[in-house]
Amino acid sequence: MVIRQYQPGDEEAQARIYNDVAGRLPNFKPATAAEIARRHQVSGSLATSTFYAVEAGEIVGYAVFDLNGRISYPWCLPGHESAQRPLLETVLGAMKGLGLPTAWAAYRADWTGVLDDLHELDFRESRQMINYVTELSSIPHESLPAGFSFATPRRDELEPLLRRLGDPDFVENRESLDRFYWENPYFSSESLFVARRETDSQIVGIALIVQRDGFADPTKLDSAMPCFRLGAFGGERERHKRVNGMFSCLADSPEVRSILLAEAARRLEKTGLGYIATQASSDQTDLVNFYDRMFRRQGSFPILSQSLA
Repeated sequence: MVIRQYQPGDEEAQARIYNDVAGRLPNFKPATAAEIARRHQVSGSLATSTFYAVEAGEIVGYAVFDLNGRISYPWCLPGHESAQRPLLETVLGAMKGLGLPTAWAAYRADWTGVLDDLHELDFRESRQMINYVTELSSIPHESLPAGFSFATPRRDELEPLLRRLGDPDFVENRESLDRFYWENPYFSSESLFVARRETDSQIVGIALIVQRDGFADPTKLDSAMPCFRLGAFGGERERHKRVNGMFSCLADSPEVRSILLAEAARRLEKTGLGYIATQASSDQTDLVNFYDRMFRRQGSFPILSQSLA
C-alpha cells in the first residue's frame, strides 16, 4: 500500500469512496467530483492536506485535514479498512509538522459507527455544538436600560473581540478577525453592534445579526448536521452554513446579553422575520445557559478531538 498526496483527477475516486461507504448512513448527502474539485480550487492548501491510500494502482481510501485542525474520517472501501490507521497517522504527522496543536472531527451523532471508529483511533468527545431557534415574539423587548447605549464599533475597536476569541498579541488572529468582520461578503460591518456603558464609554458586550433573504431558514434545517453557522462567535475559521436570522453575542453579564438580544430582535422584526436563531459550543457554559433560557434547542453534533502536542 502507498499513501500519497492529491493529484488532479483524484476527485472521481474520492467521491466514489465517500458515497459507497457513507451512503448507508442516516441522512446521507452524496458528494460529487465537481464539488470536490471546486474545494481544491477555492483552497490552495487542500492539495497538500489530502492523502490517498493506493493498492495495486487503485485508490481505496482517503483522509483530509484543514489548517484549522479539522480532519475527515479516514474513508476506506470495504475490505480495505486496514488503510485507515496509516492514512490517519499520515494526516496527523503532516499536521504536527505544521505545528497544529489539535486534530478534531465533527460528524452527526447518529453516525455511531464513524464515531466509534474515531474513538478507536484515540479521538475523544471534547464538546457539542448546539443549535437554537425561537420565535421573535417570545423574546422580551424591554427598552434599553439607562446607562447603556448601542453603537456600530469602529474597525480599530477589536480588543473586546480579541480578548474573547483569541490571543490579542497574535497578529494572525487580529488580521483574520479584522477581515472576517469588516470584509465579509455575506454581511455588512453594520451587522455588528456593541453595548457601551455610558459612564466610561466602555464596550461591555458585542452582538452580530446575519440577515439576508436567500439564506437558509433555520426552522427548516436539519439541525443535527455538523454545520457551523455563519455569525456564531468563535467559529470564524470554519466552513459555514449561511442561516437567515442568526444572532450571536459576547458579554460578561446576563443583563448585557439580554439587552443585546432584545436589540437584535427589534432589528430583525423590522426585516419581517418571525424567528431568530443561534449556535453555541457546550464549553461556553454561561452563553449556553442564557440561550437555554431564551431559545429552544433544535439539535446538536459532537466534536471529537485529539491533542497533537
